[in-house]
Amino acid sequence: MPSTTIIAQPGQLMPAYNPIKYIINNTYKNEPGFRYIFTIYQAAASHIPANVVAQYKVLPVYGTGYGEQDISLLMQSLVTYNDSGILSGSGQVNESWYQYDVDLGYEYINNIDYFATLQNNGGNVRITINPSQPFVAGNQVIIYQDDDGLANPALEGLHTVISATANTLTVNVLFSTLTVTSINGSISYADQRKTVVLNDALITNKEVFNGAFSSGIYAQGSFPSAYYLGTTNPSFALTSLSNPINPSSPTNAATATQYTAYYLLMCRVYSGVVYTVNYYYTSNDVLFYGPLNYTTSNGLWNFQVDVSSYPIEDFYVEITGTNGSVFKYYFQIDDRCVINYDTLLYLDRMGSWQSFAFQLKTYEKGQITREQYNQHIDGLVTSGQWVYGTMAMGNKTYNTNVAYSLELNTNWMGQYDADRFQELLTSPQVFYMDYTGQSYACTVESTGFENFRQRNKNLIKQSVTIKLANQVPING
Repeated sequence: MPSTTIIAQPGQLMPAYNPIKYIINNTYKNEPGFRYIFTIYQAAASHIPANVVAQYKVLPVYGTGYGEQDISLLMQSLVTYNDSGILSGSGQVNESWYQYDVDLGYEYINNIDYFATLQNNGGNVRITINPSQPFVAGNQVIIYQDDDGLANPALEGLHTVISATANTLTVNVLFSTLTVTSINGSISYADQRKTVVLNDALITNKEVFNGAFSSGIYAQGSFPSAYYLGTTNPSFALTSLSNPINPSSPTNAATATQYTAYYLLMCRVYSGVVYTVNYYYTSNDVLFYGPLNYTTSNGLWNFQVDVSSYPIEDFYVEITGTNGSVFKYYFQIDDRCVINYDTLLYLDRMGSWQSFAFQLKTYEKGQITREQYNQHIDGLVTSGQWVYGTMAMGNKTYNTNVAYSLELNTNWMGQYDADRFQELLTSPQVFYMDYTGQSYACTVESTGFENFRQRNKNLIKQSVTIKLANQVPING
């Protein structure tokens, strides 16, 4: 029977950027040199040393004696986003997903207690240990007596095992030096070797994805894993567009501008399940696009919200799996006249891709930097007098750089899109898409924001300055 008890563990599917904490208890936690051992393996891999992803040896927590380990930093290094295929539409994105096992173990210094009366064995001290003992002749051992060697100082400390049986050992201490033979004690190897158990208990097939979950800006809530596993009706995609605390509905629908809207909903999917995507108008539940069928592999899949069918009014996307899962997300069509078709695509907090349209005026600017040095001017002699040449150059420019930036402006927006906008500003991965559909990596220059509220400001619009990630080369 395992000596390890699991006190707490994360849900089946967890965001890698949230705490992923395991808490365990063990009956040997009071042994000397005790450590809890957490060993991480990739799921389905053999649990052998060559396949260890990471191993943590943890001291018991003061007060409870529990072993606690947060593996979120490790998991963050094992998942990432996929930017190579964000414009190619629906597809597998297992770069954002990782399955792992955890072996729960422990170690402690071999410290064997004895309670029997000490005996004489050919003039040396014989110690009896029940039911058995591990030492053999020639071992170096350290003996600790309950009275710290006060009565029998010769027996306290480092000694050599002369002979041993299944439950006795004789050490190189003369029996005649003993004063009291009834004092109990303990024995350990002189090299402090340990009992090590790596797989006392096992947790298998845990999952993480490239996301971070929060129930709000004021507090970090626990992640409701069951909603995101993609096995129920309703199920939730791994996106900040919706969550179980604030379900998707027509009242908090994201804006989808015709021609330029781009959303990729990342969902937990399973092998052997067929997923059907249908588009319905919100007002009357009339199907206007679909069905689109996808057969996936186990892991994560991006479902693209496709507006190329040009919906004429607000709509919702319904993704139905043959395993009983139903994902449902609402969008409101923005068919206002526009000045520009500029769009920013961004990685949202939960790992899906969203877009924001900037339909008003766009201002393009460039920042130029030059590196120069002042060189010697040879000049020339004319009519016996030294003069500058007509092409003389004192200040020589040897390196010119230009960095382009764009100031983008949104149209008027509602409260839900205003809330989404701050996520764009804080996203680590942003791409600029121009009117031709060409995308470019960029960085958002904003270092702060104000999340406008309609109760304070009836008309809300925002602007953002971006800088293209790649510099334009200039010849020298």
